[in-house]
Amino acid sequence: MRVVTLVGQMGAGKSTVARLLAARWAAQGFRAVDLDDAIVARAGRSIPDIFTSDGEGAFRALERAVLDDVLAQRGVILATGGGAPCQPGAMDAILAAGPAVWLDAAPEVLAARAVAGGGRPLLAGRDLAGAAAFLASQRAEREPDYLRATCIVDATAPADAVAATIAALLPPELPWP
Repeated sequence: MRVVTLVGQMGAGKSTVARLLAARWAAQGFRAVDLDDAIVARAGRSIPDIFTSDGEGAFRALERAVLDDVLAQRGVILATGGGAPCQPGAMDAILAAGPAVWLDAAPEVLAARAVAGGGRPLLAGRDLAGAAAFLASQRAEREPDYLRATCIVDATAPADAVAATIAALLPPELPWP
């Protein structure tokens, strides 16, 4: 398997689950890659700074370039940003590299996690109710892309349980691309 990609909205736990799943599959040579961290490393500045200075369009272009680079690697559990798989052609590229897993949860759950975690440019200035409303609207827009994932996993469970579910659904020895 080249790449297992975790998709879903902010607050779904993609980064945490990627690390836990990579630890489970370390003997098979897997490692976790957080797309946001890879973007920050390439840009040399934070994502909020990129959004503020250059705008969302510039961020999305950089995000797509870094996504394509990571998808060309092997043995990666990739935690994407929420919008990464929704760019034109992105889900096609993700699925060509291996299986994708949508970590799904209700907007209220995601909002509580994302607001508590902070550092989310798209939620800046929103209270919990506003964040949940924004995420509900965003979900409606992104759902067609997320539904293309190989499987959907309930992300309301603890992260270790989510990782165990994915490991059971997608054993690393399966002949994915």
